[in-house]
Amino acid sequence: MRKLSGVLIGCGAIAREHLTALAELDNVEVSGVCDISSARAEAMAERFQVPKFYTNHRDLLDELKPDLVHITTPPASHLPIAMDCLERGLNVFCEKPMTVQYADFCLLKDKAIAKGTMLMENQQNRFHSSVRRILQLIETGELGDVLDVQICLSLNITGPNSAYTDMNAPHFGMTLPGGVIGDFLPHIAYLAYMFTGKALAVNAVWTKHTKCTPLPADEFRGLIKGERTTAFVSFSGNAQPDGFLIRVIGTRMRVEANLYEPPKVVSKRLRKGEPALMTVVDGIAEARQVLTGSIGGFVRKLAGQSSYDGMKDMLAATYRSIELKQPQPISLQELDEIAQLADQLSATAKP
Repeated sequence: MRKLSGVLIGCGAIAREHLTALAELDNVEVSGVCDISSARAEAMAERFQVPKFYTNHRDLLDELKPDLVHITTPPASHLPIAMDCLERGLNVFCEKPMTVQYADFCLLKDKAIAKGTMLMENQQNRFHSSVRRILQLIETGELGDVLDVQICLSLNITGPNSAYTDMNAPHFGMTLPGGVIGDFLPHIAYLAYMFTGKALAVNAVWTKHTKCTPLPADEFRGLIKGERTTAFVSFSGNAQPDGFLIRVIGTRMRVEANLYEPPKVVSKRLRKGEPALMTVVDGIAEARQVLTGSIGGFVRKLAGQSSYDGMKDMLAATYRSIELKQPQPISLQELDEIAQLADQLSATAKP
């Protein structure tokens, strides 16, 4: 059976995660990589045993005609590169955010529909093992009715020697609404959407805690009223330690996971019995969950597995859709509603 062909445009840090995951897919071969830096493209091709490298993405597209194009360049370049791919009738898998402005996403969506091609954004945390476990608890009814969702991302972007605040080498995120936070906002938006459904009302507050940086904002808080439930979302560029917390509160249980730590879901459920004794039972259950997750994470680390839990599974699902000529894993309509949500959350951010 013929293997599907993939190519990658943009040989930065995230490209390594794509290529590492693709190396584990038996039905995919990477036929070429591209970067405006010849040295970087050649080094990436050599490291991952890719047969060809390019410095002009149009040459790559015309010569190789791949089944899927991975776009892993900075966000400001996504629109023209993706449009070049779609114009050629090629499927696109683009890093987040797919575009800087929502209106630009609409241009790509319309072109993908007109050409009958796939247009996907990398939303690998949908496939994160902890997120899938939480969704399973909801689907089976164990969690009960979902009352509230909290998604809180803390990352030290304002500390000494931070790449996000280097005055001599501005981070690509500075071109986004909300600045660097805008680079993380898509993760927050699609995770919230998975639980809330389409946003009906959105409120957001952007502030700056550390004054002596070029960042327009380093703190963000948002409240989303969705079709199914509400969500509180936040990003802190100052809170420590780093963490990416998801907490889902239901009528029978509350669960929490930190996507920056080894995969584990910590839960507290409604238990019948004497309250003090049930507190002990909860503590033992929580300790077991933490220990199991930590050991599992250590084993994954020793095995050299990617820290991007979910990337391989998302790429596998994407290529499987192409191979079987099935609908793409995340519909264009859903991607549109998520892009609108991210746009609404960033609407009050300073330019």
